Amino acid sequence: MSTTEAGARRSPRTRRPSSFLLHVDGELKEFWRSPITLAFIVAMPVMFYVGFGLAFRSQADEIRLVGEHEITQANLSFGGILGFALMSVAFANVAIGLAIRRHHGLFKRFRTTPVSPATVMGAYLVNTLLTAVIVLGVVTAIGLLGMGVTIDPARIPQLLVALMLGFVCMAPLGAAVSLLPPNADAAVPMVNGIFFPAAFLAGGFVILPLGDAVSAVVDLLPGRPLTVLIQGSLSEAGPVWDWPSVWLLSAWSLVGTVVALRWFRWASEREPRGFGSAKRRAETSEREDEGTEAKG
Repeated sequence: MSTTEAGARRSPRTRRPSSFLLHVDGELKEFWRSPITLAFIVAMPVMFYVGFGLAFRSQADEIRLVGEHEITQANLSFGGILGFALMSVAFANVAIGLAIRRHHGLFKRFRTTPVSPATVMGAYLVNTLLTAVIVLGVVTAIGLLGMGVTIDPARIPQLLVALMLGFVCMAPLGAAVSLLPPNADAAVPMVNGIFFPAAFLAGGFVILPLGDAVSAVVDLLPGRPLTVLIQGSLSEAGPVWDWPSVWLLSAWSLVGTVVALRWFRWASEREPRGFGSAKRRAETSEREDEGTEAKG
């Protein structure tokens, strides 16, 4: 048998997935196998929606006047949950996840491998985007099937664009805020201390009677323009698109991107508790040796 015939009978070589796809697969498995992550990032928006939706279910068809929009109570609650869920996944999840990984040295270990930083961060953001799509899809299914939500087909493109703008804004802001916690233990309380007030003050769930000064500040926060765009795409009447909100979201996205790129760190300045730096351990050892010699 000739060499050519032997080569022809060989089975074709199986192509290995790219490094990027392997990282995406690893991110997905790690995320969906974590009970704590599933409870606070995925289940919490769903439980909030069930609670708020059932509380206002009897008023689902009542028309509310919110700014320039006329919107049903069902769609008002639905829009608030969409914004809350998006901020939970794209902002809080990213900020907490990056801070914890940085503190425990996971990103530092990746830097010692041939994997490029773009692959590591790209896989993390792809997992975040897929998670956001799943959570928003579940919330939408609940709203359409059980909460009396009605969406004008002509406004669906505007809704999708609003959600995408929200993701592009919230993810960089989450990366920027991940620089604030000094360690992994402080990540959850610090990020949630920013996330929950911003989410509720955005006016997606209920319209809070805020003073003029507070309202002026809240209107400049990223949660407010996101809520305005979502409410516009779900309203019965009123402007579909609010360009000032678009520019404000874009500005916040730019700020988050610049801060994250400028000050992003792969390793934490403070190591995990119980694992001091080599220099600190050496100084402690020298003091102990000196004390032993003095006693001797």
